[in-house]
Amino acid sequence: MSMSPPWLVIALAATVATWPAQSPGRSAPAQLTVDGVVLPLRGEARRTALLGTVVLYQLGLFSPRGPDAESLAPASVAKAVRVEVAYEPDPERRVPRDWRHELIPPLAPDAVAHLRGSFAPLRRGDVVLVEYTPARGTFVRVNRAVAVSGAHHGLMLAFLDHWLGDRPVSEAIKHALLASP
Repeated sequence: MSMSPPWLVIALAATVATWPAQSPGRSAPAQLTVDGVVLPLRGEARRTALLGTVVLYQLGLFSPRGPDAESLAPASVAKAVRVEVAYEPDPERRVPRDWRHELIPPLAPDAVAHLRGSFAPLRRGDVVLVEYTPARGTFVRVNRAVAVSGAHHGLMLAFLDHWLGDRPVSEAIKHALLASP
């Protein structure tokens, strides 16, 4: 019986793990309207577990400008991140971590606790929307219920940095979000 070289196994595992994150099917709407501002979809990605066999959630990035940091960073630019939960617990395919915690960027402990409480009951079909407009600030909604309202632009930047920054939750997600839909 011949053994595959370790580098081949690692390369195959990496390919399988990132393939679903960049699949061509669109799940996010083509645009969102936030506080009267139409924001087109600029990037889309999927977060998977168990080598891509389980989709946890799908992300959509919306902005009137491109998905790069220079376009998204200014406080004068409206933007939104939409997270749609795809995971339904399955006793046969147990996901080894609490994936809901990775939806929350590094924030002050009380803010993290508040968002964890809002995200704890998330299940398949639920939608988390993080939206920012210069006139109203940052809102975090869970299935249309407001979890955070009128927060500073920094909260939106923390969510964007969480997915697109130097240390993103996933490089595959970052790459897929930065690619045009």
